[in-house]
Amino acid sequence: MTTTRTTPTHEHRGPVAVAVLVNLALSLFLPDEVLFFPSWVVPLLGVLLLTPLIVFNPRRLTRETTWSRWLSTGLAVLLTVANQLTVVRTLDELLHGHPDGGAVLLTALQVWVSSIIAFGLVYWELDRGGPVARRQPGLWVTDRADFQFPQETDPKTAGWRPVYLDYLYVALTNMMAFSPTDTMPMTVRAKMIMAYQSIGGFILLALVISRAVNIIS
Repeated sequence: MTTTRTTPTHEHRGPVAVAVLVNLALSLFLPDEVLFFPSWVVPLLGVLLLTPLIVFNPRRLTRETTWSRWLSTGLAVLLTVANQLTVVRTLDELLHGHPDGGAVLLTALQVWVSSIIAFGLVYWELDRGGPVARRQPGLWVTDRADFQFPQETDPKTAGWRPVYLDYLYVALTNMMAFSPTDTMPMTVRAKMIMAYQSIGGFILLALVISRAVNIIS
């Protein structure tokens, strides 16, 4: 039986927008002790970057220009950098301050969730040139693949294309297992970013969370 390759529909804007807004909302509730900037700075910048992207592609990601590509990538970088700065400040407060165990534990949970969302965005933007390029005919089967999903090896799912939630799952499993699970990184840059995320996840688990539990105890 011959498998027919179908043209994949363009990815929906909704899941990405919701994930970004959740990330920005979480940053509003971080304590001042772990912030490099006032709590409203990152949410404001995030909304300023997200709004024109939604206006440009309100429902589905059907088109892309140089400026929209830069804005979308910049948004992912902003959330990731802000998250990592919070990790640094949390560690500094834990080692040199007088932290409250419950507050540190809650902060670690917020940073952990934000990290999954942010790195999921990075992987989503990175793989095969981004979400718009992945839907263009002829550009899927290239040597630019940063990740290999199990669906790619099954002829029955020849027309399948990953969406943001697939990359969010990659970020989640990497954060929990500190290693790839069913989806493999194929390029050096993908491996290095996943390695960096794993180190951050290990720091949160082994140092921040365990220390917070000890303080509470």
